[in-house]
Amino acid sequence: MWHGQETGHSCSPTEEVTALRKDHAGRLDALVRRLGAERDGLLARYSALGIGGPAEVLVIARSRDELLAAVSAARELEMPFRVFGGLTNCLLPDAGLRGVVILNRARQARFEADTRLYVEAGAPLASLARQSVQRGWDGLTWAVNLPGTVGGALVNNAGAFGGEIAEVLASAEVLGPEGRVQEVGADWFHFGYRTSRLQEGGADWIVLAATFQLRPGDVEQLRAQAEEYAARRQRTQPAGRSLGSTFKNPPGDYAGRLIEAAGLKGARVGGIVVSTQHANFFINEGQGTATDYAALMRRVQEEVARQFGVRLEPEIEVVGE
Repeated sequence: MWHGQETGHSCSPTEEVTALRKDHAGRLDALVRRLGAERDGLLARYSALGIGGPAEVLVIARSRDELLAAVSAARELEMPFRVFGGLTNCLLPDAGLRGVVILNRARQARFEADTRLYVEAGAPLASLARQSVQRGWDGLTWAVNLPGTVGGALVNNAGAFGGEIAEVLASAEVLGPEGRVQEVGADWFHFGYRTSRLQEGGADWIVLAATFQLRPGDVEQLRAQAEEYAARRQRTQPAGRSLGSTFKNPPGDYAGRLIEAAGLKGARVGGIVVSTQHANFFINEGQGTATDYAALMRRVQEEVARQFGVRLEPEIEVVGE
């Protein structure tokens, strides 16, 4: 909510709008100066899908301190803000986002005693999984080729090949809406299938770091398993710009199977097409837009519902309007 200043006299609606716009622009400029941020930074440059308009203020937070400073400044100036990780499962709007967009690149990690791994939320999950395999630590092997960051994995309870992040999370550090850092246990997240409390009414909480409890394993066996997972992913999942699985698997079935059975492989809206290799992947062939992607999602949902009576639920996050 924007707060206007009391002047003691009435203004026309046009004058009030102009004053609010000037106030908004002034706060944006203050943030840019204070944080060394970018004005109107194009989000498509950072998105796995290659889609997304400009953020009014774009902050690349390369450390925990920079992340906390950006959040604190946005709150102090009463600016709307969002924190993102790898932008690997977010459909960003073509028109961009108002306020402050913070990309978390804080990625310090420590392999500690008793196979415990402490890592900041901006670290790529796949890299940590590969490092764990090389140490002979099991528990994240399923993630050796999974895109995205640790923070995003916690928000979405990421998983693959029968494993998921909820199984290995010991605790996490989160920043609350009042600006206080707390350490919470795994139960705090209320994990479900590809979901957590941070999706349902918990968007004001920000993951800063996580501690995973892994377990000792055989290095050679873990390497072989990691290679098998990588090969399977390469066989079954298409190359190209995508957000991974578009829809969650419904109980007892697979979204990709339903989409293929509905005859929708190769279906297209604008520059976005349903992959002919894996029907739950939507590919941006170069000129696609968020509008195209959303329209293709609706078409797929409606056709699957018409033919099979199943309403597919998005696994990706559709950001903005």
